Amino acid sequence: MSNSSRVNNYWVTCADGLENLLQEEIEQLGATLVERKTGRLIIQGTLEIAYRICMWSRLASRVLTPIYQYDITHQHDARDVAEELYEAAVEFDWSLVFAAQSTFAIRLHVEREIKVNTQFATLRVKDGVVDSFMESQGRRPSIDIKQPEITLYVLAGKDAHHFCLDLSGDSLHKRGYRRYMTDAPIKENLAAAILQKARLTQKKPDLILDPMCGSGTFIIEALMILTDRAPGMVRRFGFNGWHGHDHDLWQSIKKEAVERHYAALEQPLPKFYAFDADWEAVKATRKNIIAAGFEAIIEDIQIEERVLGDWPDFQLTPDQTAFIVTNPPYGERLGDKASNRALYQGLSLLLQEKFPEQSAAIIAAQIEQADVLAFQNTETLRLMNGKLPIYIRFGEIKPLSIAQPFLSTWQAQPVDVEGAQDFANRLQKNMTALKKWAIKDNIYCLRLYDADLPDFNLVVDLYGDKLHVQEYAPPKKIDPEKAKKRFNLALAAVRAVTGLNRENVFIKTRARQAGKTQYEKQSSASKRFIVREGDAKLLINLTDYLDTGLFLDHRQIRLQIAKEAKNKHFLNLYSYTSTASVHAALGGAASTTSVDLSNTYLNWSKENFVLNGLTVDHPDQQHQFFEGDCFEWLKEGHEQYDLIFIDPPTFSNSKKFYGTFDVQRDHLSLIKRAMNRLSGEGTLYFSNNFRGFDLDPEISERFKVEEITHWTIGPDFKRNQKIHRAWRIQHRFI
Repeated sequence: MSNSSRVNNYWVTCADGLENLLQEEIEQLGATLVERKTGRLIIQGTLEIAYRICMWSRLASRVLTPIYQYDITHQHDARDVAEELYEAAVEFDWSLVFAAQSTFAIRLHVEREIKVNTQFATLRVKDGVVDSFMESQGRRPSIDIKQPEITLYVLAGKDAHHFCLDLSGDSLHKRGYRRYMTDAPIKENLAAAILQKARLTQKKPDLILDPMCGSGTFIIEALMILTDRAPGMVRRFGFNGWHGHDHDLWQSIKKEAVERHYAALEQPLPKFYAFDADWEAVKATRKNIIAAGFEAIIEDIQIEERVLGDWPDFQLTPDQTAFIVTNPPYGERLGDKASNRALYQGLSLLLQEKFPEQSAAIIAAQIEQADVLAFQNTETLRLMNGKLPIYIRFGEIKPLSIAQPFLSTWQAQPVDVEGAQDFANRLQKNMTALKKWAIKDNIYCLRLYDADLPDFNLVVDLYGDKLHVQEYAPPKKIDPEKAKKRFNLALAAVRAVTGLNRENVFIKTRARQAGKTQYEKQSSASKRFIVREGDAKLLINLTDYLDTGLFLDHRQIRLQIAKEAKNKHFLNLYSYTSTASVHAALGGAASTTSVDLSNTYLNWSKENFVLNGLTVDHPDQQHQFFEGDCFEWLKEGHEQYDLIFIDPPTFSNSKKFYGTFDVQRDHLSLIKRAMNRLSGEGTLYFSNNFRGFDLDPEISERFKVEEITHWTIGPDFKRNQKIHRAWRIQHRFI
């Protein structure tokens, strides 16, 4: 019986978590499973089957043929292991495996129970192999760590040391096409495993999209699968210098692989889309696709620099299907887990909007990220990408439920609230008056009531289908028990009039604030929700801070900024959660710059950006965030902006800058500095909430000034005309 037809045992290794998929794959290649271990399958088959696994396995890491086993019959300590390995290596005649003129390398793996210096032990194995050759051949082979002709895989164990020939040479995940790298790429065999788990060949999608393609690994692996291109077709292997190598058999397998690939290229392929916000990643993807052998079809693949919020209309017909697969930048670049969560929320909403009921596979670093994806019929696969655990969520994308403004479905009903009937009547009257406007302008977040009646001194704001109720702290002369009772009656009336359940109503007490107290954390409940305003999706927090992250009275000015921002450089001072910056970015701003003293709110700002598919770590720094005092920041910089928004606090005494800020006292200096940074044809919007505020006359003398308060106050604030004042300020040309 020839070596090629003899049935032998082989070890096929893989990343932890791939054992089931690998077994499925190699059984299709004709192998018989003998034993399954963590990260390794022991199979039985001929040399042809081993060669086919080398050529065709998309999931395996290595294919090993056991050469020699050295049994251990005594106890050993860490010092003995290295010498045992030397004795085992020198005892075997390695000239039976490869020639002395060949180069070789040792790859040592140690079972967990064994304690040994692996570097020293590897050196001793090498010494044993060399001494074996010197004894049998009188000459020694050379070491080549980078590209050896022969790689010996050694597993040091408690009961035996195993010596294997690595038929694969280098790891099989290295297909040879990844010439250009990006940050944190996924290994090629893991990408292939995800595609196999998603049943790509069975689904036969008409469209495949990777919206954050990195170096293009998913696109290339999908191309290889769908064009029946063997992953080992153009790479070198570790058996060429092996005495047992069957050259003719291997050449026949290569010839078959080439023929299969070219036959498959005759079949129609899906439309491929590869997007990334980083132009370097786009270039890497294009070059790697060419290196993978797909130069002839590269022009049929749409490879573009695009952020998530800039997807085209894919125009799927009702009978067509799509498959979306991606590896988002889930690492540390976004700053914290919350920002990463916002990225996944934004991606999920976009998928729901563009690809309802289509299939997807998304990688996440934490299971909490995967859990925000709006998928149905889900499966989760845990794998190791190198030393990092990753979670892949598979499923069908749920259709996006297009929420209508709450008032569009709300109907006024008779309510009877003893002790708070006047309040209930006023709240219902306000909601009835605002209903038509809210429906017409798609207003999801608005003020329903603001201390309209003296006896009910509270604010009721609607955020989507949630209510934020703030009680103004009663004066000391009011009996606290009486005030508490009246407030509880008001809450009962709020629920009766709106029809919302208790869990949808969030309550705070609003006392007069000093300095930065307004912005300090009040709670850790973290009831965070996504709301809509115009084209923007924004994160609000209804529990942790006095304010929610969205100032409702500035809605109209934010929407105006969105209309004016196209191709302009936008500056947002005292940016808070940068909602105006989000509107500017979605409106097509060339750049946005947000400045605030609070790093907490700047991180919240970044969450708002990634939620809307806007990249915050783009190499060209299109969207920037600066922590600092706006006065100092304006003084130190020189960049010019076409559109500026300033909504300063009334008063601040933060420890992060010297002195205090008083809007009445300091606004002249602030505006003058800001106007130095405004381009010649630019516009500055200035607003503040100090009720006794007067604009310094010098501003009108130096600049073109128009008070715009009347149109910046929405219908829901018309009952409270003093909520803020606002001006449009431009350079005056004589």
